[in-house]
Amino acid sequence: MASNLACIGLDVWRRSDFRDMVAAARSEAETVAKDGDVGVHIWTDVSGARLILTTEGDLVRVVTPTFFAAPGAIISEPQAVDGGLVLAELVNEHDEVVTEIACQLEELALLGAAEHPITGPVSIVVLGNSVQVIGRADGDVAGLVFEPTGAYAASTDAVAHLTGVVLATEERTVARTGQAFTAARVQTDGFEVTLCAPAGEPPLAVGDVVEVDGYLVASMPSLRSALLAQR
Repeated sequence: MASNLACIGLDVWRRSDFRDMVAAARSEAETVAKDGDVGVHIWTDVSGARLILTTEGDLVRVVTPTFFAAPGAIISEPQAVDGGLVLAELVNEHDEVVTEIACQLEELALLGAAEHPITGPVSIVVLGNSVQVIGRADGDVAGLVFEPTGAYAASTDAVAHLTGVVLATEERTVARTGQAFTAARVQTDGFEVTLCAPAGEPPLAVGDVVEVDGYLVASMPSLRSALLAQR
């Protein structure tokens, strides 16, 4: 099982190395929200690897790894829940519900000030803790699955099980660590996600059908755009 950090080329073994990495990221990060002593900051590597840092004063309280990805779904009415997560529906262009989802949201701190109803394009990054190639696509693939297992758990978690078809794949390397990871665009049941996993674990090619258990981090750019428009 790959760790969330390993999925974006930021795998570290020592606690001191992790602290050093977070400190360096904090010094270069963009601040996207601040409320009193609490702030949300985003560091992005040239590879697209990202760390979302939630701070309280000078202390970093939460570090969430993710990836800078293009939108591939439409989110509707995200609601903050305990644990710093969000519950929401994903809908199609006709506003029909495709599935529910529990995820981390980069712009969580901006939800409270957003104008309702909240809906719009969203990127969904799946940090592939477990990825298997289970076949090859021959035209359209029926029976693709997206199961938001963490949305239905007794304790909400940002995890899901899915099957999907690889539409595009690219290997990226993080400048700070030299570690490589794969960023793959994947069509699942009704929308697209970006799958990140350590390079070669397993090797991925366009047309592969994959089965994934992973951690979900979403980004809704319109929330940040609305904040900038208010300034």
